[in-house]
Amino acid sequence: MREPLFIKNLENVQGDERDAIIISTTFGKPPGSSAVRQNFGPISRQGGWRRLNVLFTRAKKSIALYTSLRPEDIVMDGTTPDGTKALRNFLEYARTGSLPTIEETDREPDSDFEISVMDMLKMRGYEVTPQLGVAGYRIDIAVKHPDAPGSYLAAIECDGATYHSALSVRDRDRIRQEILEALGWRGRIWRIWSTDWFRTPRQETEKLINFLEYLRESWKPEHASGDAWIEEGQGAGQLTARVIQQIESVENTVQAEREREAVSSVLIDTEDDLEIEVGDVVRYIDLARPNDVMTVQITRGKDDFANGIVNECRPLAQAILGAVVGDEVVLHLAGSASKTFQVIEIVRPETITKMS
Repeated sequence: MREPLFIKNLENVQGDERDAIIISTTFGKPPGSSAVRQNFGPISRQGGWRRLNVLFTRAKKSIALYTSLRPEDIVMDGTTPDGTKALRNFLEYARTGSLPTIEETDREPDSDFEISVMDMLKMRGYEVTPQLGVAGYRIDIAVKHPDAPGSYLAAIECDGATYHSALSVRDRDRIRQEILEALGWRGRIWRIWSTDWFRTPRQETEKLINFLEYLRESWKPEHASGDAWIEEGQGAGQLTARVIQQIESVENTVQAEREREAVSSVLIDTEDDLEIEVGDVVRYIDLARPNDVMTVQITRGKDDFANGIVNECRPLAQAILGAVVGDEVVLHLAGSASKTFQVIEIVRPETITKMS
């Protein structure tokens, strides 16, 4: 026997279940306003999260959501009611397919180096959060999005005390970056080395600010959207199976590579790998078109695309910096398919001078 359609508000939906529930939030920006009023009726009152929990559990098989709200339209701080937080988390899950994994840990910065970077960012008008928790990992410095309250613009990784327990720099970089990318931080990670920061602070500052300004113009929170989904009772605070599989895949791959490299270091006596640095000329191939060899030089100056010169802040430069010959790197661009490149040759400027 088919159950009849019902239309109810949040306050009196308890007790009714259906195979499919369609939710319309009805909240949005008032006419002539660019911001959403931060009052969500009974959701924002004491016990509002329980009302949402009742609503979400009315569906036996699936939930569809119709809304003009984005997660970042809901601004969260220390006084935000639990119900409002639950609504924002639900919107985030609807958009990305995974429950939020970000948590402010209230931990202090790990080093004076991190404090120095944070102080500079604050002077430049950016709000920052130290030691932001992301799915069991910590981002040294998370920069808040100036134009999207409640969202983060970029993750800054420093070579401070948090890295001292890593087995190797390359392992740490690969694990942290790939897991963060799987959780929505793709193209938004910037690394700073303390030696560079204290040796040339003005130069490193301008590079970081240029990167943040580039992201501010090109990246919006909705770019992290995931695939369409059907909710079937994921527990609150859990990662989705898709993200868990991504994390496990990354860690298993890195472990396998670590073991292969350990064997190679015993069997083969070679010089240290030359890692790509600013100033290097790099020859590489697109694995989708392996017969086409491309050349690029990374610079701290202006781009000169006609001559194959790109600034170090560009996505291509960020993808290949630190790689060695034989490494495969993935270039991610918003709105475009990812490309996988393989590095086939690295030429240092001093080598070029000697050859000429």
